Amino acid sequence: MNSVELLFDYFEDHVKATGAIVERKPVALGVLCFMIGGASVFVAQGLADRLTLFSFSWAACLMSLIWKVGAGFLLAAVVHSVLEMGGAAGSVSALFVLFGMADLVWALAIPLLLIARAFSSGSSWFVTVVFLAVGLYAVVLKVRGIQDAYHVTPGRAWTSISLPYIVIVAGTLVVVSLAVADLVMKVLHTVR
Repeated sequence: MNSVELLFDYFEDHVKATGAIVERKPVALGVLCFMIGGASVFVAQGLADRLTLFSFSWAACLMSLIWKVGAGFLLAAVVHSVLEMGGAAGSVSALFVLFGMADLVWALAIPLLLIARAFSSGSSWFVTVVFLAVGLYAVVLKVRGIQDAYHVTPGRAWTSISLPYIVIVAGTLVVVSLAVADLVMKVLHTVR
């Protein structure tokens, strides 16, 4: 089975595709999928005027692609570790490929944004809905990949993919709280 057949099977017969991915572990295909998904997100953000950190340039696109692939490796590693600590067995490289294939749905954002811009006269809520819908679909496909590769229940798959994000949000809240507490303590110290 070549890569194109594998891509079609991923969306048509995901159990068969997952079996082939677990057997072959085509990491290069996962990197390519993450890069296509990352380029699609970058172009979609450019179309929606949502490139807040970068300009629409080749250098910014390259940085976004590097970030997307690196974040994909990190997410696959963390989710794999969470699943293995819970007793589920699977392959982190197969999970990386499955996450990359799930990111391919970001290519849908470009035509959906063009349609939203055509029918909404300057309203940005259509753009937000498109990004949320495509992002949720990508997460649903990642959860499906976890279920297929690790043979876990949907609840456990959702928990394992949500846990890294919950830790990041909680850590950010702790850091911000400590920074505010430090600032308050310095202000109180200078007032005395």
